[in-house]
Amino acid sequence: MVFTALFICLFAVGCSRSENVARETVSFEGGIMGTTYHITVVAELSDVASASTAEAIEHALKHVDGKMSTYKADSEISRLNQAPGGVYVPLSAETFAMLQLALEINRETEGAFDITVGPLVNAWGFGPTALENPPTEEELAALRKLVGPDKIELDSLTNSVRKSAKGVYCDLSAIAKGYAVDLVAELLKSRNLNAFMVEVGGEVRCSGLNAAGVPWNIAIEKPVSEGRVLQEVVGLSYISLATSGNYRNFYEIDGKRISHTIDPATGKPVDHALASASVLHERCALADAYATAMMVLGPEKGMEVAERLKLPVMFVLHGEDGTFETRQSDSFGRFVVK
Repeated sequence: MVFTALFICLFAVGCSRSENVARETVSFEGGIMGTTYHITVVAELSDVASASTAEAIEHALKHVDGKMSTYKADSEISRLNQAPGGVYVPLSAETFAMLQLALEINRETEGAFDITVGPLVNAWGFGPTALENPPTEEELAALRKLVGPDKIELDSLTNSVRKSAKGVYCDLSAIAKGYAVDLVAELLKSRNLNAFMVEVGGEVRCSGLNAAGVPWNIAIEKPVSEGRVLQEVVGLSYISLATSGNYRNFYEIDGKRISHTIDPATGKPVDHALASASVLHERCALADAYATAMMVLGPEKGMEVAERLKLPVMFVLHGEDGTFETRQSDSFGRFVVK
């Protein structure tokens, strides 16, 4: 069995033909949004027009990056973050829709998914400046006044947003990559290319069947910081996968691991056994956001919310002896490749 793994680069620009398959496998790859993308399309070569498709893919990804990247000073989201409080800032329909979706997911996940948590993330050293000393309780209390869905007001008539104060900071990084995947997927479908795998920064959406005529086999990493090890393989068709974890972006203070996932409710890094959360959803933007929310909620509350929302999820938990425990929602098992 051949696995298309998130952590193994099996893609190359160009195309190849399998001796037993009449259709072509055409692959595209590159860098965007501070990460990489890999796209594989299965179709008749004449249907792909690889040069124009590559150009369209690149344009779509740059379009999202230019609107939603916090690393670009001239992006729409950066313009919103730089604006003073109390002033409505007009946004494009796409960026406004992502803010609306983020607020909806915030409600569904009982506040766990919060795009305004940026000031707290930065305070704990996971932003542009490295941590020198952990923030004090007083500092956290002051920053928490800038965090929460009530700190931004959306006007759907004008597609504009108003912040309650200048220091309010919106970050779409936990949903924008998924949205970029969805945008490319819809682009491919508009060209009658319906068998594909689109991956941006580890977020994946699959459609149709792969060149072997079976669902796309996608590997989920074991949550270890040393190397890349297979945890599970899922067979995907017409669905998306996103995985969030605390096993790469962290540091230690006095022997205690400090996670980059910040709980908006406490203002502090999460402190539970959940090492990674994988979520399946038709829309990759939603899978992306829900996976982040699960990491905030933790294994018990996260599974409760996942079952309520009927989300197929897989959690990998740290065991006391250095091993890992896997928990799956009732609907996840049918996707696992045996």
